[in-house]
Amino acid sequence: MVAVAADTINTVLNAQLTRSRKKLIWAQIKSHVLYAWASEKGNVEFEDGGWEITNPLITGRNPNITPYVYYDEIPIEQTDEFSTVRYYLTRVAGTVMISQQEIDENRGESKIFDILAKKIDVLEESIQDKFGVYLYGAGAGRDPNGLALLVPADPTTGSLAGINRATNTWWRTSSYSFTGGALNPTTIEQAFDDIQLDLTVKNEKPDIAICGRNIYRDYKQAVRDKFVIMNDGNFSSKKMYNLGFTGVMYGDMPLVYDEDCDPNTMYWLNSKYLKLHILGHVNWVKQELNAPWTQDAVGKRMVWQGQWCNWKAHRTHAYVSSA
Repeated sequence: MVAVAADTINTVLNAQLTRSRKKLIWAQIKSHVLYAWASEKGNVEFEDGGWEITNPLITGRNPNITPYVYYDEIPIEQTDEFSTVRYYLTRVAGTVMISQQEIDENRGESKIFDILAKKIDVLEESIQDKFGVYLYGAGAGRDPNGLALLVPADPTTGSLAGINRATNTWWRTSSYSFTGGALNPTTIEQAFDDIQLDLTVKNEKPDIAICGRNIYRDYKQAVRDKFVIMNDGNFSSKKMYNLGFTGVMYGDMPLVYDEDCDPNTMYWLNSKYLKLHILGHVNWVKQELNAPWTQDAVGKRMVWQGQWCNWKAHRTHAYVSSA
């Protein structure tokens, strides 16, 4: 049996990762309902460059609006309606390595192609797992922003994007705590109605809710005789269903179960103000990898750079707990 040269391994790995780029992008999209929802709603912004994302944030109102007649004086006051919110992009790498020993133990072109294909499959699955974990995290260290940071259980403390929530009430999302079994199948519909009313501003309201096992079961029990599966909902909901995410409808809003979400936790989200920003030319792109002299190995690296950004907080998203 003929051994496969290292340069052949490099060529094959390069070709497979190039073909697998779309699969890796889909792996991230399918890692969690929120990634898929952002993609289907068109709430993914591709950035041309830079290491940060800034936007003006509405923090006040224009006071120079008043009725008048004839020659009344019209007030002209200095306005201060905006603040600047600033997020920094996070870079994530996924590396495929194959050691010379693995190459020697899988001699022959068919066997080495098989192991390389399996390694790329594992990379895809690992991306799904890792981004699912990131999404519920608090953006600790170099991790991407997660829901624990963007829509926290206690929105009166801490900072997001350099803005202190303790001193800026307009930068606080909503939070609801139902303790002692207060949220159950007999009360859950009324509770949801109240939450939706609180989060409805003019014609804007949350358009997706992600929940853990216990809240999902309570809601399904409450509407068991009248629930509509997500596939019968709006167009975006059908696309979500087709991607493998199951749920039920609360009015016109998909309520989706996620096994990675805490069983007694739920997130109400307005996708208009919660966006995924990706550095356009760093969306799972391939990079060459030079193993150090201390390693007998060949490898390639796939790199992604982006960030979840919240562009409005007050009465847009909510954390709900039934614990």
